[in-house]
Amino acid sequence: MTEIMTVQSQILVAEGVQVGPLGATIEENITFEAFEEGLRNCHLLASASLWSLGDLLAYGEGRGDWGESYTQAISLAQRSYWTLTQAVRLAKAYPPGERVANISWSHHRDVAAIKNPAERRQLLEDAVKHHWSREELRAHRTKGEGEPLINVLTTTCPKCGHRW
Repeated sequence: MTEIMTVQSQILVAEGVQVGPLGATIEENITFEAFEEGLRNCHLLASASLWSLGDLLAYGEGRGDWGESYTQAISLAQRSYWTLTQAVRLAKAYPPGERVANISWSHHRDVAAIKNPAERRQLLEDAVKHHWSREELRAHRTKGEGEPLINVLTTTCPKCGHRW
């Protein structure tokens, strides 16, 4: 039987703009400033969501008495195994003090293969300074350090052996 979800939880991201599990509710005639603030805050929520999932899973892994954390997390977070493993991998690779503000979680993921934390951080700070897209960041990434990016991001399902 399919469960029908009622939308009650909404987060105010700007004056006249709320977001919830099914999208944004936007009042008529919001200001351009509210529109811009809503976009900035939605970006912040998207990035914070992945970092937070990773931080929570890493914490849960440290608690041996909590059982099957990924099985429960997939159900609770409604995210794939791959997404959750990438989130926890990045949370561990970048402790909170090593994360660079004003750049996406995906930018961090794209340079995670660089072993030297100072080099990684400098590249991320350069991306912020120069407003690089993820593609531009990849073009500037140091070659020859660690495995190729595609191999680092490959994940294998422990149940069926499928590789992503």
